[in-house]
Amino acid sequence: LSVSVAPIMLSARLAMRGIVSFSIIVLLAVGFAARAQRGDRNGQKQPEVWRTMDVPPAPALTPTQALKSFKLAPGFRIEIAAADPLIHDPVAMAFDADGRMWVVEMRAFMPNVDGTGEDARTGRVGVLEDTNGDGRMDKRTDFLTGLQMPRAIALVKGGVLVAEPPTLWFCEDTDGDLKADKKTAVLKNYARQGPVEHTENGLMLGLDNWFYNAKSSKRLRFMGGKWVVRSTRARGQWGITQDNFGRIYFNNNSNPLYADLIPGHYTVRNPFYSSRHGVNVSMWKDHNVWTSRVNPGINRGYQKPMLREGHLARWTAACGPVIYRGDQYPAAMVGDAFIPEPSGNMIRRQRITWKENGTPVAQNAYDKAEWLTSTDERFRPVNMVNGPDGCLYIVD
Repeated sequence: LSVSVAPIMLSARLAMRGIVSFSIIVLLAVGFAARAQRGDRNGQKQPEVWRTMDVPPAPALTPTQALKSFKLAPGFRIEIAAADPLIHDPVAMAFDADGRMWVVEMRAFMPNVDGTGEDARTGRVGVLEDTNGDGRMDKRTDFLTGLQMPRAIALVKGGVLVAEPPTLWFCEDTDGDLKADKKTAVLKNYARQGPVEHTENGLMLGLDNWFYNAKSSKRLRFMGGKWVVRSTRARGQWGITQDNFGRIYFNNNSNPLYADLIPGHYTVRNPFYSSRHGVNVSMWKDHNVWTSRVNPGINRGYQKPMLREGHLARWTAACGPVIYRGDQYPAAMVGDAFIPEPSGNMIRRQRITWKENGTPVAQNAYDKAEWLTSTDERFRPVNMVNGPDGCLYIVD
């Protein structure tokens, strides 16, 4: 599902499978009219607390019906930018200079509860176009097919970088038909093959012309006719972003936002200097989230702190953050973070302000509420992107 909130655009991925699955890209626009990582303790009781909840039905909705399930902060609207059958299970996207969407589709992810079949080479990179100028994508071209769990993309001079663990590919379209006809391995050890949530991703071009990644200690740059790999500090889990000053932001599933206030690679140059001041700075005050739907199907829902009257109470699947850098929202929002929480069917707007001494202050922009929530169980935002129109796009 891709949705856009005017003037923000987003693309979102529908994560539930089995009965009906659809994907849409949404445009959001502003209108002026770590404990979870450690696993369970041996012998820990896991009561089925959901049986005591009044869990509402979760019917499969059409993209148009899904739009009605969204609750947005005042001043915004949400629109479909692309939907099934044009896209299927997107997890990452990028815009080119012509405003086309390049969407990475992880089609083999969790085809069943056991994950059997995840190694199928059904992943794709699709190029979506709006041919009639109405703001909604209506044409698709498959740029690359036959991929195994692809997870990141970057548009570069002469081609496209596509991450397919363990390989990073440089893909070229030599005849102008938007289909890759040449694929070269840039890095054969770009990413490990392992759990989806613990594998390198991102391919974010920093202001210093290096590509940075989440869940990775590698940075890449094309210099002297070849791709160069250098070390940087490892950061994040799924998703990576930067602000207008090049500061890098990331998160992990239980902690919504961290920032490197200085270039992280400075801190790894001297192995005998262990100080990490200025990197991995926490950008949140508490773990509370505020959803609009009962959320029994979450990680460790049987633990008391995880649910509040059946609703997700604290972050458990934070991912895909973006720092807003557009020009359609109020100027005060530039530099704010938007953070998906797919388990809670919601997105947080984290307001970020800066003291005179350079210290950041980050907090929920709304009191006991979120920027975007949904009562649709299948709204599973996993990534966000700044669009060329100044809007935010959600990958669902």
